[in-house]
Amino acid sequence: MDYSFILTLFFFGILGGFISGLLGVGGGIIFVPILSTSLASLGYGDEELAKYILANSFAATFFAGAISTFKQYKLNSFYPREILLTASLAIPASLLISHLIAAGTWYNKAKFSYFFIFLLAFMLYRMIASSKSVFKPNSREIKPWHYPITGALSGLISGLSGLGGGVIMVPLFTQYLKLDIKKAASISIGVIPTMMIPMLILYGTYTPTQEIIEWHWGYLLPSIFLPLVAGLLFAAPLGVSVGQKASSKYLKIIFAVLVFIVIIKTIASIIFT
Repeated sequence: MDYSFILTLFFFGILGGFISGLLGVGGGIIFVPILSTSLASLGYGDEELAKYILANSFAATFFAGAISTFKQYKLNSFYPREILLTASLAIPASLLISHLIAAGTWYNKAKFSYFFIFLLAFMLYRMIASSKSVFKPNSREIKPWHYPITGALSGLISGLSGLGGGVIMVPLFTQYLKLDIKKAASISIGVIPTMMIPMLILYGTYTPTQEIIEWHWGYLLPSIFLPLVAGLLFAAPLGVSVGQKASSKYLKIIFAVLVFIVIIKTIASIIFT
């Protein structure tokens, strides 16, 4: 790997960290496309590529979420009860699907890409549809069990997509539980690092069938995810600060535009690969 390769990862770490803090989606929406391109260029095969993408996206997402959570705490925008309730089922759900992927060969790069596109397209549709209606706070009391159910679904989606769960958590919180997007983002940011730790341990204990980079812990590649982490260290707190000041409408527009760009990029990578 040359310096330009590392600098590219560093730049996308900055972008992913800022997006993580701003929108509460963990940064995976940025990390997955750049990891997909970078790891494929290094020669990782189709069967192992999805596992490497997921593992290293989770590693970068963990740091993005942890840094953003600390910043939220400093800004007095921290909801430990809601975070723990959501994480209570997010962790076992994400671990289950991650084990099935890491231990098998059924989930290759093609299936990963198609699922990734489908998920983002659905989220974009829901975001556009919800923007046509005026936000109204939930008129009924949110029950404690609403959070674990949201966490379970987010954990499954996270394990399959590498997105950290925020891309499904935030829309579920805002569109179905009717939480304000800023509170939804804060809860999502807090759940993400909690959910990532068991998955990182899991991917770090498996032995890959294809090893190109010598320095690795299972499917975790420090020389790949550390440049991303270096970039997001500076950008994630800034994203949180900007997100706290920006309007909810502005944040939704940014989220929708970002999702659309990533969909186009992923489709293009399938067509031209």
